[in-house]
Amino acid sequence: MKKQLMNAGFKAIAPLCIGAFPFSFIVGAVSIQAGMDVIQSTLWAFTVFAGSAQMVALGLLQSGASMAVIMLTTFIINLRHVLYSASLSEHTKEYPLHIRMLMAYGLTDEVYASTITEVRKEKEGRHWFYLAAMFGFWGNWVIANLLGALVGSSFPDIANYGLEFAMVAAFIAIVIPQVKSRECIVAAVVATVSGILLSGLPHSLGLVVAAALGVFAGYQMDLATEREEAEKQQALDQAQQQATTQPEQESNLTPANSEA
Repeated sequence: MKKQLMNAGFKAIAPLCIGAFPFSFIVGAVSIQAGMDVIQSTLWAFTVFAGSAQMVALGLLQSGASMAVIMLTTFIINLRHVLYSASLSEHTKEYPLHIRMLMAYGLTDEVYASTITEVRKEKEGRHWFYLAAMFGFWGNWVIANLLGALVGSSFPDIANYGLEFAMVAAFIAIVIPQVKSRECIVAAVVATVSGILLSGLPHSLGLVVAAALGVFAGYQMDLATEREEAEKQQALDQAQQQATTQPEQESNLTPANSEA
């Protein structure tokens, strides 16, 4: 069972590993251009493991921003992971703290998108599926960053090549099939429209706000669905109650009619 879940986890994350490889390669190359050496760049990818935050931090580092500004900006960018964690928490609360901490460390957009469906099934040992996907993506990220630091720096304009679009395309291919219920559709539409309208905000803040608005819209739709189901169930219960009380009333009238 454990081996099967791990193999399934590796297979689930494989398409996103292919897409993320060039993006991490670019991060490694740009980090060298920003003044890091190969060891620093690799250790950074090893510990931070956050592509968008790394790219923004590199830009701020090159512009001479203070460490406080870099830390605050990357913190805001990664706030969306709070939403991911909240979504996973109810399905992982029975796991010990060290397992949940490990899962939290490797929680990225790609890992969440490729594992949330399986985790929600609440099968025994499902954390092995998650951990396999997480470590598969993490290892791919670190190796690509290392290669980018070693050879990517030979291409001074590599960040302008558009190679990172491969990850976006793979991510879309993973996420779209999961958008089936009307709650997910509403959340996706609101988040997409908000993201486009707020794309001009600095430091990718538009992404964070759009994600929050999408979650809020999906939550409101979920509440509306629950109310509709409750009303339908109440109407059904009333109909069943009337169906059972009517024969009783007729039976009570029958002796009176016979006596008359």
